[in-house]
Amino acid sequence: MRTGEVKYNISIIFIIIAILSFGLLAMNSYSMLGDLDSDEGFREEVEDRLQSTGDELGGVTQEEQIEIFSNSVIFVIIVAIVSILLGIAAAVFLGKRIRVKLIGILLIILGVLSTILTLGLGVIGGIGYLIAGVITVVKHRKAGNGIM
Repeated sequence: MRTGEVKYNISIIFIIIAILSFGLLAMNSYSMLGDLDSDEGFREEVEDRLQSTGDELGGVTQEEQIEIFSNSVIFVIIVAIVSILLGIAAAVFLGKRIRVKLIGILLIILGVLSTILTLGLGVIGGIGYLIAGVITVVKHRKAGNGIM
């Protein structure tokens, strides 16, 4: 290691934690997706909610509500997978010290967006990306690297 070269190991560790968190979210969501149609308890819960709300839902049937929920779960799975792939790319770029400041800023944005887009389910992974991004930007700034 050259003098003045900065290591981003802590940032990479937080990125790995976030990747594992989003992987767990994607796996759990996928396993839940398979059980939606066959789970009688879930169907009864949807039916009870439909009966308790009455006409407030504007004639939405049980099947339509299950379809909406299934689409939401699929959306969460897609966002989790995209977050995993972007996290892997960020870790590789940090390991090679390519565009470090840009990667730090993108990690902060990814942390916020992934938490919001997963409907709050990816909060642990989002916080991991957010911390990794902040640490990366601060270390880069302290090192005084003029190269982006």
